[in-house]
Amino acid sequence: MRRTLQTSRVRLGVAKILFLVIFLVVGGRAFQLQVLQGDKLMRLGQRQHLKEWTVLPRRGAVVDRAGEPLALSLEAQSVYARPQRLQNSARAGRDLAGILKINPAELKRKLSAAKSFVWIKRQIAPGEARQIQALNSEGIGMFYEPRRYYPQGQLAGQVIGFVGRDSEGLEGLELRYNDYIRGETGSSVAERDALGRRVLVEGVEGLQIPPGGDIHLTLDTTLQHLAEKELEASITKYRAKAGVAIAVEPRTGEILALANYPTFNPNNYSKESAEHRRNRAVTDSFEPGSTFKTILAAAALEEGIVDKEDLFFCEEGKYRYAGRIIHDTHPYGWLPFHKILQVSSNIGFTKVADKLNKERFFKYIEKFGFGQVTGVDMTGEVPGLLRRPETWAEIDLATHAFGQGLSATPLQMAMAYAAIANGGFLMRPYVVKRAMSPKGEVLMENQPHVVRRVISEKTARSLASMLKEVTDEGGTGTMASVEGFEVAGKTGTAQKVDLVNGGYDARKRVASFVGFAPADDPRLVLMVLVDEPQVNVYGGVVAAPIFRNIARGALRHLGIAAKTPALIPAPVADTEIPLRRLPKRNSQTIVDAGATPDFLGLSLREAVEKARKLNLRVKMHGNGYVVKQSPGPGGRWHDNGVLVLNLQG
Repeated sequence: MRRTLQTSRVRLGVAKILFLVIFLVVGGRAFQLQVLQGDKLMRLGQRQHLKEWTVLPRRGAVVDRAGEPLALSLEAQSVYARPQRLQNSARAGRDLAGILKINPAELKRKLSAAKSFVWIKRQIAPGEARQIQALNSEGIGMFYEPRRYYPQGQLAGQVIGFVGRDSEGLEGLELRYNDYIRGETGSSVAERDALGRRVLVEGVEGLQIPPGGDIHLTLDTTLQHLAEKELEASITKYRAKAGVAIAVEPRTGEILALANYPTFNPNNYSKESAEHRRNRAVTDSFEPGSTFKTILAAAALEEGIVDKEDLFFCEEGKYRYAGRIIHDTHPYGWLPFHKILQVSSNIGFTKVADKLNKERFFKYIEKFGFGQVTGVDMTGEVPGLLRRPETWAEIDLATHAFGQGLSATPLQMAMAYAAIANGGFLMRPYVVKRAMSPKGEVLMENQPHVVRRVISEKTARSLASMLKEVTDEGGTGTMASVEGFEVAGKTGTAQKVDLVNGGYDARKRVASFVGFAPADDPRLVLMVLVDEPQVNVYGGVVAAPIFRNIARGALRHLGIAAKTPALIPAPVADTEIPLRRLPKRNSQTIVDAGATPDFLGLSLREAVEKARKLNLRVKMHGNGYVVKQSPGPGGRWHDNGVLVLNLQG
């Protein structure tokens, strides 16, 4: 009995000790979990059972100066998959690949991934969404996201830029003004079950995220379309590499149109090359050639070292300076200063530059804004290349006089001529007028800003009168003249630097024309540049007609009355122009003798006049300018000998 009682007491004591140890272990573990690691474990639990759902805001619209939309935000569905919940991943992969036009191998890799969530395709079309919804497949879902849409397609594509999948601006104005356009991102927390499904949701469906602000541009959609159409037609005609056209209001610095070629459609930005996305008006610099002679002329007139009628001997086309031979396109003898500008004499301007000296010349080059950014509200602007005068070789004074040895962007050239057009003030250009909140409040507004006075009003008027002669008979820019208006401007034909062998490439040129109209009361400054034209290389032949066609349409659109009314034919629609017919034998000779002449880019009146001179039978459709012809330029005639012209604009 005593042994039994003693044994029981020992066992009871051992049990007490065991329970005490267990209690201490459990209590210690509980203390560790609840006190020492409580916050950490709570966060881990929330990560497993709570999900923060981010709601992207709807980006604000981008509209032109008249309110025409250029960029809008729409809702589009994005497809995702939860691979672990798919009953038949092979079948789901086949169905999705067929609907979404996705590579089956890539889709199989996504659906086989050891992940709880994978994106299949973002921002799909409504028809694709309906087909996926009809599958009713477990593990396949869709989610609404904002989608950026550009209703005008390629119009001003390089200026506007584009947006990434997460509603972030990546290039152009979408990037530059992203903080105004994007708006604020919203979020809410939802509880999930063990399979990741939302079971308790607070505020997600009812979460209202205010959209971003709207951006109002200075661009005019009508002028932008006209500039892009004319630029593309001429670049195609002359088989050029690229081109730029810029229209600016000279008194304010507002950019009315900015066209680039090749064009870029931001709706398909992922399929476009960086070459097409580049806004060449601000990212590319070039040697300006003879358009830069106007800057030297402005400096010489302002400094009072020359007058319009001062005579210079142009050496009959060949002149030795600083150990080099300088040539003119045509031999000239004695010419007054204004004639030197009209015929674009390199020798004459070399002598003017020598009289001015390099220090004073450099001062005006800087004052006109070269070698520095214009401050335009667009991304990627470069300052061009301008060396200090102390680094110039002796020949550099001459080469700078006719626009070689330095580089400038097309926008810099446009603003320099705008300073002449507005009476001597260099303006800061801008393309965004204002940013507006969804409530109509003005968040930001650009105002005309004078950078500095460059030349006096007297010098500006004198120089404008000289530039008018460039487009008159005997000048290099006669093809830039606009019926009923006086045009002031300058042609340029510059060699391109050979980056491989050094020096200049004998075959590559940049053709340009920059000017303003009406010359006595400028409302429009227009810069046109064509890079590496093949058929003809001269600015007066390649770029000047683009200037003429854009300026003519722009002046009409802006409601500016012509000084002398031009004779314009009555509108024609789907009718055959009655022309003087040749005898049958001669007409057949014309049809069989050669290739079809080129009518592309001609106005209605010009096309009629050309057809009459060539004794051609022409059928015209539409009004405006010739955008298409059949047979094409250089093609074989149809059997009926009729040339069909389609006009637009």
